[in-house]
Amino acid sequence: MENKKEELDPKLRGFVGFIPKTLRLEDKPELAIFPFNVMIGRYTVRDGKNVLGSALYEPDLSSLIIDEEKNLIMNYYNRYDRRYYLKMIIEKGYKSRRCEKYCEAKNIGTTDGVINWEKQDESWNKFFQHVALLGLDNGETCRFEKVGNNA
Repeated sequence: MENKKEELDPKLRGFVGFIPKTLRLEDKPELAIFPFNVMIGRYTVRDGKNVLGSALYEPDLSSLIIDEEKNLIMNYYNRYDRRYYLKMIIEKGYKSRRCEKYCEAKNIGTTDGVINWEKQDESWNKFFQHVALLGLDNGETCRFEKVGNNA
């Protein structure tokens, strides 16, 4: 029985992250510093089948603020479970990024990354690899797809 429980626990399986494109809005080009969306996934086993659970976080443009320290902040909500959201923070001076993951108002993970303007693609990719490590939380609603030979 213990082994069965471990198979179903997404925290014990492999994570998957996707490198997003930048947010491109014709009327707000300054928001290209933010991602278009963020997807976080995790491989697990359900009913004896390999599956990929994934959550797509989409931007809430109405949440965009500039705080008292001049940081740009925007929330990205899980399409399947709005209790979960990512707070994307571009720090003053555009030198670093932060992503904080929340379940309701409780912070459940944080990652930071430097913005290297000379190597933008590399710093963007590394940052979102670390965002993927925040993973899916146990109980977080996500989409499941069969993968591998059992698809």
